[in-house]
Amino acid sequence: MTLAIKYHTKVAGFLLKTLLLLSFSACRQEAPRYTQLEGKAQGTTFHINYRNAREQNFSGQVDSLFRRIDKSMSLWDSTSIISRVNRNEPGVVADEHLIKVYNRSREISERSGGAFDITVGPLVKAWGFSYKKGLPPPDSTKVDTLLQLIGFQKIRLENGVFVKNHPAMEIDVNAIAQGYTVDLIARFLEQQGIHDYLVEIGGEVRSAGKNERGEFWKIGIDKPLDNPEQERLLQTTLSLKNRSLATSGSYRKFVVRDGKKYSHAIDPATGYPITHNLLSVSVLADDCASADAYATAFLVMGMDKAMQLAQKQELEIYCVYADEKGALQVQATPGFLK
Repeated sequence: MTLAIKYHTKVAGFLLKTLLLLSFSACRQEAPRYTQLEGKAQGTTFHINYRNAREQNFSGQVDSLFRRIDKSMSLWDSTSIISRVNRNEPGVVADEHLIKVYNRSREISERSGGAFDITVGPLVKAWGFSYKKGLPPPDSTKVDTLLQLIGFQKIRLENGVFVKNHPAMEIDVNAIAQGYTVDLIARFLEQQGIHDYLVEIGGEVRSAGKNERGEFWKIGIDKPLDNPEQERLLQTTLSLKNRSLATSGSYRKFVVRDGKKYSHAIDPATGYPITHNLLSVSVLADDCASADAYATAFLVMGMDKAMQLAQKQELEIYCVYADEKGALQVQATPGFLK
């Protein structure tokens, strides 16, 4: 992983003071220093920006946090805890990070009626959204067989050890792990006494305080355009005031098989990709792990059910959907529009 450090220093202004009747001194007021860390991790990019009067470089500590999460939850690392659990290696004990992510995932699974489910991995792979690309879509018999392995109720933790109802079950926490990592890095910065920061990993964001212009952090939400050749356009922007934001969309991650497009969002109840007209859901929450997981759940549920659950859970969401003519429309909670 490569980290690049950039420093920004700006002059905020000048203060003039009268020291003697005919003697003046101009005092320069130095603007707060902000540090930027950039790089690649967890199969995506990250950007971290924080106010740092002492110009401390936390790239080493951030790199260590990324490695720690990879060793816990990465499906791409064959030696990670989650990979060993999925292979049914005996005596594998979950670390504190995987335990926290599992417990939070189970809460959101229960509240969303199973729309968010960390056991959906076998279906994700079968539909070609994993490391095995180009697979033909599974037939109904294959889907029905795999559905027997799906269900958050079919797996539990006992003294840090995962117990599965069926050995072929797998755990996939990709829909919450990035948000959790954002929270982990944010907590680290706060422990260093930093109160102005923005942490972004793969589009999942958490902010505190203000940016170097003295404003709340400005965040853009992509317009859901599915043509990869198109320039990325913003649907809207918002000021993020000590909150977290995560977006899940069906418009960029999809596969085409025999001329038909399949969304990456798999409904754990049916085993098939979603087919409704909800294209993108953005969620505001206090922590990024919750925003990340709920964004996935809402995308699976569809707009009407998503709006109902958001109001019940007191979450603010912003939905972009296609109307009957294919035009983009927006529906959002009042708190998000503020």
